[in-house]
Amino acid sequence: MKHFFLIFLLSVITLVGCKKEKDESNTLSALVTRFLVRTFLASSINSELPSNLSVAVPRSIRKPSSGLGASFLRNHKSNKMAFTNKGIAQDTLDYGFTGQNFLTEGTGIVAEILRDSKKDLVLISGSYNIAKASPGVCIPGGTGTVRITQAMEDEFLEGIVRIGLSDEEARGELVSLQNEGILPFIGQAVPTPAMVYRRLSNNEYDVEIAYSFADSIGTPQPCPSNNQFQKSIKFKDDKSKVFSSITRSLKVFGISLSVDASITYITQEGKKDKAILNIKQVTSGSGNTDKSTTRFTFEECANDTNANSNNCVTLNYSNIYDDAAGNKITTSVKGRTNDLGGYVLTEYIDNADNFEYYLTETYDTNGEITYFAVDYYDIDDSLNDDYEELGTLDTDLYGEFIETTYTFEWDVYVDFTTPLPSGGIGSGGYASYDAFVIMPNGVNPNSFPDEYIGWGEFYENESDSSISYYVDFYGTSDQVTNADVWRYEVDANGNEVYTQLLIAPNVIYEL
Repeated sequence: MKHFFLIFLLSVITLVGCKKEKDESNTLSALVTRFLVRTFLASSINSELPSNLSVAVPRSIRKPSSGLGASFLRNHKSNKMAFTNKGIAQDTLDYGFTGQNFLTEGTGIVAEILRDSKKDLVLISGSYNIAKASPGVCIPGGTGTVRITQAMEDEFLEGIVRIGLSDEEARGELVSLQNEGILPFIGQAVPTPAMVYRRLSNNEYDVEIAYSFADSIGTPQPCPSNNQFQKSIKFKDDKSKVFSSITRSLKVFGISLSVDASITYITQEGKKDKAILNIKQVTSGSGNTDKSTTRFTFEECANDTNANSNNCVTLNYSNIYDDAAGNKITTSVKGRTNDLGGYVLTEYIDNADNFEYYLTETYDTNGEITYFAVDYYDIDDSLNDDYEELGTLDTDLYGEFIETTYTFEWDVYVDFTTPLPSGGIGSGGYASYDAFVIMPNGVNPNSFPDEYIGWGEFYENESDSSISYYVDFYGTSDQVTNADVWRYEVDANGNEVYTQLLIAPNVIYEL
């Protein structure tokens, strides 16, 4: 039986497996911004700053300290899956390849974001009014000093709870982070970051704050000589939309790693709260370039956060891995989850080696798989196709999570079948794979790459030549009719390149 199984290296795994130093805020293990936080009574965060920037992470997909998550980290380096006589489902499960596992790794990144996000906001608050009084001028780190209070520590703790930990687990994590110098202790005096405040004139955001911390939490950070800050946050005055981002580069032994990560959080009255994690990674060396893009969308199941029982979220995880030879591997996980468990569908498509996996699974509150079905297709030899399931699908328990499609607020549809002038998505030399961003009308992503209001991918399924695509859209309804679509590529030098596509009428429309 031919079952070649190339599990790609999650672009974010390298970011979470590193040993912690005194302060991880500047290391590759914390490349994602730390801004997913929750409103807290008597907040120590300046009221003008966003503080409600995240949907809660359900316990059932929290990052474990052992189990499938740890197993996946051990096994992902293998390029071939070792099959036995247990059957394809059991072998796949034993190998640690499950949709729940991908979600768990994704929420591990979210946990990195959440655990000390309030520390950043608390420290920014210490010099916020000074920076606001001098827009466009860098305020050096240490201009202000914040002495940590019990209320601040309670906010740190509340942020940790929201990654899916119990109160007891969160308290243990807090103490550990304090002992490692990542979070401050009560009574500790901490310098504020180097930061600059800007008032924006575009229609997307009203305020931008760019800032940097030193490696050690107790060391003031000077203003950067090149005016390049480690992190930034943009937000509307009413906090209905927030965009936070970080860019880091590293070169070791001739290998270059560049990572761009961002989080967009959207909340409006009568709409479901939604958070989107985007990561783009480029690794290059010896003339070879590997590229990976990852998106992870969380959206609350209820329009009213207070009615969102058991932290229910609808999920959409996707990763596209593109190696130096141009081979692409696509992974997509969709489903619904709360603290008590979940149901997810996974597609894993390797067009280079011509095989596909389709997984259906349920899991309980501890992330343990309770039902697992594997549908495997060998494109070169259909005699190798296989199907097997383990356990029983309990529709009484998981029925509320099961849908044929999972949609999100402000979802839009891109009609790739409509002929587009000058070539469109999925045409010309991009018939097998294409990627794109949706931009506000008149905004050029080559100049303003973080202003996009949507991101999507297109690919042709080699098994049946069917077209697959999806798009995350985080704009508003009034932007749909005049939004622009730009093709997204990464050139041989690792540079992002955007090319505008002339879009015919009605190509983009709201669901």
